[in-house]
Amino acid sequence: MPTLHLNAKNARTMERVYQHPVSHDLDWRDVISLIEHLGTVKEETSGHLTLTVNDASQGFHRSQDGSLSDPKQVLELRHFLESAGVGKSHRPQADAKNRMLAVVSQKETRIFPLDSTGSEPEHVRPDDLRYLHFLQHSEGGDQTSRSPESLAYYAAISEALTGADEILLMGNGTGASNAMNHLNEFLETRHAPLAERVVGALTRDIEALTDGQLVKDAREFFAASVKA
Repeated sequence: MPTLHLNAKNARTMERVYQHPVSHDLDWRDVISLIEHLGTVKEETSGHLTLTVNDASQGFHRSQDGSLSDPKQVLELRHFLESAGVGKSHRPQADAKNRMLAVVSQKETRIFPLDSTGSEPEHVRPDDLRYLHFLQHSEGGDQTSRSPESLAYYAAISEALTGADEILLMGNGTGASNAMNHLNEFLETRHAPLAERVVGALTRDIEALTDGQLVKDAREFFAASVKA
């Protein structure tokens, strides 16, 4: 059977497109990433998308919340890929797991992609008001006593971790001030699928360590887990 060589994120998306029962929580950003690997995506300001793979093209509408929650639309996407010659017989092969390190503090969170060398971290800060809109996409009511700004901060971190296959958390401090524990709690209560990808939480003196030392520590953690 032909094999598609995809990165871990795109391989996961491909599997979810063809999963049974039909997925109800695909994200258009993940689908666009997959299609751009296979072909091209043209997006208009109205939210209309034109997907092209090989000689097949089809239009889709991207919802405001960015999700494919309608099973009919997922089936249309599946049929489009089949018409483009990318069907069930094409078994996606992930090139590598998409691993991320999240170094969490109350002041900022640095997110390092561990599947590439020398990558700069993404910085998420609680005072960046651009992230406040992520809060409205979190499921359920306010299950903590934290402020909306604090919840929006953890929602923004969750957003940045979307697509990771395995997540390692690092933080310092203990008790009520431990932002790493607050993030873990947020993921468990509001983003359970993402919480399941958290493979460890390490306490480190994160202010005293350089980015390189933090990444080295994370790589050693994953190397040890593979040998275990």
